[in-house]
Amino acid sequence: MDKKNYMKNPEGLRKLRTLIDEQKTVMVGSQLDKIPISVCPMTLQQMDEKGDLWFFVSKESGLFKDIENDNRVQIIYTDDAKQSYISIFGNATHIKATQKRDELWNSNLLKWFDGKEDSNLTLISINMENAFYWDHENSKLISFFENFKGGTAKTNAGKEEKGYVNL
Repeated sequence: MDKKNYMKNPEGLRKLRTLIDEQKTVMVGSQLDKIPISVCPMTLQQMDEKGDLWFFVSKESGLFKDIENDNRVQIIYTDDAKQSYISIFGNATHIKATQKRDELWNSNLLKWFDGKEDSNLTLISINMENAFYWDHENSKLISFFENFKGGTAKTNAGKEEKGYVNL
């Protein structure tokens, strides 16, 4: 699977990091070709230096099984206090990496797992394909994957939109 290289646009990655700046519970949707899609709350553990999003998941969960059949997912991120709302589409991959598990493990996960050695514990990494956020200053839907120039983007009509980012 080819992974998008977000380091080609470090400015866009920095903008996304300002919107996703902490561990947070998000909604992850899978089985995107079915109605209704399958949705579950997940705690975003990290956006790594490459821009991939990391989550812990149980091997017995519906999400884990859904990803085996179709790895396309949607993440809905909301932060009411900051008025930050993001919709991310990407591809999830099951990861078996002891070092990454040890790096991301925290005691809050004991609510769902019997420790970091739990045989059902695994990681998923989501490589973003498309992302949008709602710019609260302009009440507009903004794409992260359009042309970015000097902090503003040109619309098809030639008007500038504030808060526009290209990854």
